[in-house]
Amino acid sequence: MTLLFALVALVVASLLWVGWNLTLDALWQPTDRVTVRRILLLGEVDADDHVIDLGCGDGRIIVAAARDFGARATGVEIDPFRVLWARAAVLFAGVWRSAHIVHGNMYTHDLSSATVVVLFLSATSNFKLQEKIRAQLAPGSRVVSYYHPIWGWEPDLVGEARDGYPIYVYRIAEAA
Repeated sequence: MTLLFALVALVVASLLWVGWNLTLDALWQPTDRVTVRRILLLGEVDADDHVIDLGCGDGRIIVAAARDFGARATGVEIDPFRVLWARAAVLFAGVWRSAHIVHGNMYTHDLSSATVVVLFLSATSNFKLQEKIRAQLAPGSRVVSYYHPIWGWEPDLVGEARDGYPIYVYRIAEAA
């Protein structure tokens, strides 16, 4: 009887978690490692950068930015389960000194310290974030968006992911 109760509780909790995730602006889709590397290469990430990944999921972009490119990296994730998963990834990769995962909302997180912002969200999320990005990032900062462009922005470069989908790179211009 106890095992049945535990199984039912697990199924109900899982359904509630999936239902809650469906209300978010972007669903989690893990990015393959080849595409992660291309995103960071196209963003010209190096040891002088602070990379912020909005909606970081399991933290694989943050880990790669810190481990493979020497950057300081911050992942922002609203889902508490993925935050735990991403924090474990940072710990196991040994990059806890330079990579951090924040449980927070991408729409309210301060981006002013970022030199590179990574987005693998939805077209709607990109649209909602564009004014915040423009207002908070310094000139010369890069925005790398996988799959979805930022409406009304002209990319400086369009690369290609392993699966052929576009990777858009934008550079914040000097204020006019």
